[in-house]
Amino acid sequence: MGIFMKILLVTDLYPIENGSEPQTIKEFAKNWQQSGHQVDVIRPNFMFNTYLRKRKIYPEGTYYEDDIIIYNINCITPFWFNIKNKLPKDFQISNYDLVISHMPSGAIVATKLIGRCAGIPYVSSVHASDIKVMTDPIYKPYFGKKLFEAYKRADAISARSYSLALKIKKLSPYASKKTFIAPSGISPDIVEPMEFFEQKAAVRNEPFVISTAAKLIKRKNVNIIIKALHKAKIDNYVFRIMGNGPEMPKLKKLVRRLGMQEKVIFEGNIPNNEVLIKLRLSDLFILVSTGETFGMAYLEAGSRGNVVIATENDGVAGFIKYNLNGFTCKPNVEELANLIDDIYEMPRSEIRRIILTLRKDLLTNDSKTVSQRYLDKIKSLTGIK
Repeated sequence: MGIFMKILLVTDLYPIENGSEPQTIKEFAKNWQQSGHQVDVIRPNFMFNTYLRKRKIYPEGTYYEDDIIIYNINCITPFWFNIKNKLPKDFQISNYDLVISHMPSGAIVATKLIGRCAGIPYVSSVHASDIKVMTDPIYKPYFGKKLFEAYKRADAISARSYSLALKIKKLSPYASKKTFIAPSGISPDIVEPMEFFEQKAAVRNEPFVISTAAKLIKRKNVNIIIKALHKAKIDNYVFRIMGNGPEMPKLKKLVRRLGMQEKVIFEGNIPNNEVLIKLRLSDLFILVSTGETFGMAYLEAGSRGNVVIATENDGVAGFIKYNLNGFTCKPNVEELANLIDDIYEMPRSEIRRIILTLRKDLLTNDSKTVSQRYLDKIKSLTGIK
């Protein structure tokens, strides 16, 4: 198969090692490459930010994975350095047919790299981090102006979720006519067969198994789930919390204070394949976090036949539609408690309809399909043939 396009991806969110970073951007790159495109990656590592996020700092240099070249560049700040001096001497931006950036540092570095080089289509992708640095008083003076410049320069803007598309259109006057949605998808290989879904829809677990999977940080709002379960009428249940993080001690203290030790199980950090196994045994998945870019955990839970509750107007909302293929809810204790009770009492025929609709949506929006749609939309907005 010949090379259709030469794509340069600029993002600090591209993993060098499996499991070191979220895999969603890598999935786009792999799918594009498998479709016959050449994909190279510039990974601008803003070291201060990496340190604050407690992520590994890799040595500067060139890395290779499955014929994808990754240029890892370390900098103290994305503002005051010459990107070209950190790339191989034979690197030429003019060799690429398309430049795509993800995350704030990616957008800043991509626009510096493109400069006044006319004729190279550029797409800037919006994550929750972009919205944060454009609105947070701490970051806005440094990042805000540069990001607005990136969106103005961009030929198209890809929002990673429906809610992010609405937010960026409100923030940027340049976004209204050139923004499209570029969500993630999962591999159809992890979606359980129809027979499994039928069996799961037929019988409710007793005790009712409720799950969540997340890094235990404040914005994940796991404390709200615990309080909602304590307030709900449902009594015969077990709540499994998969993940670890700085909020763990507070959550354990909350569970003890509410006398829920026999109902709440802290699983800690477990590998993703084990998370998927445990989700097979779960009835309901809840995560009412805020500030999500999209949220692969919801899709993975749905692939295992869970009814899914996501956050209203955030992250995966828009893909998860209320009472169609799941439910959305504000991160509010009383509202969530009522919704949990409603789902617990729901007729099995209704549970069947909801989980089978989500299964269909996952299979028609799988990883390869959404990756191809991403490029198709870019072509329609930029005129790339």
